[in-house]
Amino acid sequence: MQSKLTSLAGASALLLLTACSGGGGGSSTPAASATTLVYTNPTGSGYLLLQDAASSGNTLVLDVVGPATPAAISGISFSFTASNITWTTPFVDGGTFTLGSAPLGFVSKVTSNELQGALAQKGTASPKSASNSTVLAKITMKLNSGVAPGTLAFADSGKSAVLNSGGVSSIAIAVGTLKAQ
Repeated sequence: MQSKLTSLAGASALLLLTACSGGGGGSSTPAASATTLVYTNPTGSGYLLLQDAASSGNTLVLDVVGPATPAAISGISFSFTASNITWTTPFVDGGTFTLGSAPLGFVSKVTSNELQGALAQKGTASPKSASNSTVLAKITMKLNSGVAPGTLAFADSGKSAVLNSGGVSSIAIAVGTLKAQ
């Protein structure tokens, strides 16, 4: 009887140790959240989205610029999607177009993770020469809280266009890589 009690006590102690040792449980350390947006500019000779010097920490300012070979345009529209960010100012006129007095050809819309914007001067008689040093518009985004570090989805939605003397022409705006760190 004594040996059965000793065996039972030993087995109970072993079960107790296994249950209390945390064997196989998850980590108690929560994953760190990203605090900074890091953007790598795209390469290419067409319309580009480039990082502006005003970017800092969790706020990213990007410039829509013209192509390497200057193009005569009177307006531009664009649409971008991004995950885990908030569009802070839908967009700001880059000062290239002469928008004149009201009504202005300047509109923006944010729907969920998509930013849509357009600006144009009145008429196509006096187009502007847009090049890769011409800021057409500025967009600003802020990193959402609680985002895990890593690459974020960010793209031109395929709805971008320019207004020129021939009418409206579809364009692609090259977007770089967006990361949360």
